[in-house]
Amino acid sequence: MQMRRRQKQSLSPILAFLFSISIIVILWATAAAFSRGISSRSIFTTSSLRSNRPSLLCGLSLVPPGRRRTTGFNSFNSLYKKRPTRRILSSKTSMSLSSSPYTNDNFISYLNTNNAARYAIDNDSKVHLIIGNEAGDADSIISALTLSYIQQQQYLKSAKKDTEGKKIVLPIVSVPRADISLRRDVMLLLDLAGIINLDDLLYIDNDLVTRHLLPPTSTTSSKATLTLVDHNRIRSSLSHLSSMVTEIVDHHEDEKSHEQVDSDRRSISFENGRATVASTCTLVTERLFQNQNDTTIDASLGLLLLGVILLDSVNMLPEAGKGTQRDEAAIQLLLQHTDWTAYCEKVKATPPSLVDETTMKRIFPNIDDGSCMPDRTTLFETLSNAKNDPQFWSELSVNDCLRIDYKKFLVPDKSSQPSVSSIGLSSVLLSMDSMLSKDNFIDDLTSYMTSSGVDLFGIMTLNFQDGKPNRELLLTGTDRKVVDSFADYLLNHPDAAFLEISERKECVIDKEASIGIPHIRVFKQGNGKGSRKQVAPILLGYASTVSK
Repeated sequence: MQMRRRQKQSLSPILAFLFSISIIVILWATAAAFSRGISSRSIFTTSSLRSNRPSLLCGLSLVPPGRRRTTGFNSFNSLYKKRPTRRILSSKTSMSLSSSPYTNDNFISYLNTNNAARYAIDNDSKVHLIIGNEAGDADSIISALTLSYIQQQQYLKSAKKDTEGKKIVLPIVSVPRADISLRRDVMLLLDLAGIINLDDLLYIDNDLVTRHLLPPTSTTSSKATLTLVDHNRIRSSLSHLSSMVTEIVDHHEDEKSHEQVDSDRRSISFENGRATVASTCTLVTERLFQNQNDTTIDASLGLLLLGVILLDSVNMLPEAGKGTQRDEAAIQLLLQHTDWTAYCEKVKATPPSLVDETTMKRIFPNIDDGSCMPDRTTLFETLSNAKNDPQFWSELSVNDCLRIDYKKFLVPDKSSQPSVSSIGLSSVLLSMDSMLSKDNFIDDLTSYMTSSGVDLFGIMTLNFQDGKPNRELLLTGTDRKVVDSFADYLLNHPDAAFLEISERKECVIDKEASIGIPHIRVFKQGNGKGSRKQVAPILLGYASTVSK
């Protein structure tokens, strides 16, 4: 008996220890299973579990959000096929470009600008840079790529070849490398044109750009000069390099910057309150065919320019009110003087990666007959659908929606103490209700506005109802008086009457969670043609007259 008692006493601590371990394992397994259950059911979203998060109440009928995309597109839905990325430029081509960038007259090979930039830096060459605006839409990116090539060829053929001919012209894609995939229309257009290896391009965050070509401080020397395309005031983050600007090619209201630019190199197509062309690519096309309308141009070059002009002019639809006679003339020049036959042979050998065969035959209906002139309407619709796909936009995070097409504007310093010195505007291709119903909308909006460093922030939404544009506007800021002042101006001032602004008074922030978040007001915009080109000048004009 005593022995059994001693054995039981000696086993008790061991059993207690094992029991404790068992309880811990059971609790851990239960927690893991519960966690998996939460993550697998969309009804238990992050926002619904955090009831103290502020929200904007607009009488919305909310639905559980779908998968969130944070790094661009994973696929172009069923329209686009997944294929391995192809290298258009061989190592032999790259070496050739590095050793002799002045003789490269092939458009696609020319775009290996990474190698050309290294050559220029290593050899202390003169460099001329061409860059679009910070929103980095199709017009900004493609106009920079195409105008750079045109200018380089002009330098090569110039009578001053011994001097200016040694200058290397380089386009810079005006968005970070990671952001290019968010621009689906650009990705698709580049793919159609046979420009596949996107790492060959120079981006605004490329080390060669940030350290050498567009240095971070004015104390760092740079021998580069600069052309601004699709904007006429250098972005604020590069304002220390304003003196580098020697040319402007644009179609926005003149912000009267860079007075050092000669008048004959200041091409700003904006008169009497409106743009005289829908696209900067129209201006590039005019320069391309200047005094040589009988020239046949490379198909990749022509396709890029044509696609962007069709997008920006909305295929010249009168209801959109975008296109002008100059845009239509440019479209006809490109259709009639592009070497579509050569393109036809090229795509038969190496089809595009992102477009299936059926879509290709719709864009190029006579491709089997050896004639590859595109159907302009189908080309436009294919690009437009890629850009405006509601599913793509609905699955993006708030941050990605805001950064796809964002511009920061500096207010002209006319008042002694301006209450607003900068305004940020993001264009979003969603309905306002869809934007407001995204997870953690106010938290993410506040974070993005803070990182942008602006005094007033706006979201301009656009979606289509029965084929007609539906626009809305959200204004926000940390200073309630500033936001209300701009709201009253838009609602009541004659200069803003053409926008036909009316307020959505049902949109209010829930009062229980309103501490430390910005003041927000939401509006309907009756004039569907009033894009950022019209809204930004109105806001900037008012801001320049308001003092603290």
